[in-house]
Amino acid sequence: MPECLPFCAWRYNPKKVKMEEVVAPPYDIVSEKEIKEFKNKSCYNIFHLELPESYKKAKELLENWIKSQIFIKNKTPGVYFYELEFLYHNKIFVRKGFILLVKISPFEEEKIFPHEKTYSNITKDRFELLKATHFQFSQIFALYEDPLLETLKIFDKKKELLYKIEYSNEKHRLYKISEKTSIKKLLSFFKDKKFYIADGHHRYMTALKFKEYMEDFYGKNPLKDYNYVAMYVSPLEDKNLLMLPTYRIYYFNDGREFIKKISQLAEMIRTLEIKEEQNFNQFFKKPSQEWAILYERKIIFFCLKDEVFGKIKEKEQILSEIPLYNFLQILEDIFKIKEEVLRKKGKVKFVSDTRDLIIEAQKGAIGVIFPSISPQILKKVAQAKKLMPHKCTYFYPKNLTGLILNEVSGRDLNISF
Repeated sequence: MPECLPFCAWRYNPKKVKMEEVVAPPYDIVSEKEIKEFKNKSCYNIFHLELPESYKKAKELLENWIKSQIFIKNKTPGVYFYELEFLYHNKIFVRKGFILLVKISPFEEEKIFPHEKTYSNITKDRFELLKATHFQFSQIFALYEDPLLETLKIFDKKKELLYKIEYSNEKHRLYKISEKTSIKKLLSFFKDKKFYIADGHHRYMTALKFKEYMEDFYGKNPLKDYNYVAMYVSPLEDKNLLMLPTYRIYYFNDGREFIKKISQLAEMIRTLEIKEEQNFNQFFKKPSQEWAILYERKIIFFCLKDEVFGKIKEKEQILSEIPLYNFLQILEDIFKIKEEVLRKKGKVKFVSDTRDLIIEAQKGAIGVIFPSISPQILKKVAQAKKLMPHKCTYFYPKNLTGLILNEVSGRDLNISF
């Protein structure tokens, strides 16, 4: 099973920077305009490293920031406890998890499970950045099973607050845990656990590739830091874990014709006026078979016909539990084109905010909303060695990039727990 370790993390020096100005969302959910805005916030914003002008520039900046103590390194190893407090549909949630090192394991060993397809061009970019800097600037997000949430109770009073950041109506609190008895208890719990990647598949593939790269220099030495990757791990049974769907915006010439064709295989069950603050999820009664289409100022709810759903289910028992999968099956059947081709042609856009759907729908685009699905489905898909459709899930909200940095330069870890 994956071997987990505490580590001596690098992090921003709060005496030198204002944390709200230097952290950022994950690199893969921001636009070019937003990237510029974050970089303009501070000359020390993490995007100057995570999304640099060049790999060489990232290496130079990192070295300068370390010399000038913009980044400082914890002198003793620890596990980092991350609390993220946020509001969703007028209800307060507090998602909790741990940042620690997890031993890298090929997927074939069935210790760490993916659920999403990766693309080589993205992995190549992340690999070149890691090769230049020898630093991981953000963590992979993974889930583990803990039905009684035992792990979240281990450190109730044994943690040191490092940062409290108010960001985009969210409160991010990061603690360091150094107390050895409690850490040993946590590591013991993780000894027999499997991890399911929730977010960061490309970062994990990059870590696998980088491990092979470093082994060419240092050999297969289990004590070296490149055998591990920094992960944020959270229990999949926690009710504060929100796994939302990723919505679609399609750009077709005739929206009405699109809806007419969809109606051949799915029944219209209700039509409503669009309201910006509406919780659309409350209207779905058969999540696997339903979705809603936004067009102009209307939202039309559809339910896949039972006979159509039955045929899909017969071919793919597990994936048929995912509403997006079923929608894409009939999209491909009707229009004889895969969504990946539409993506390459700029005919589809992936978004997580219904406000974006509403704006584009009023311009004539087609917005598609899907019901939320349980993290248990992600586990089931991963264990069956299946892959969900591209951009299927969206864990809300996102962890901040830049809170914790992990060095992977070929050092011996020398951490005994």
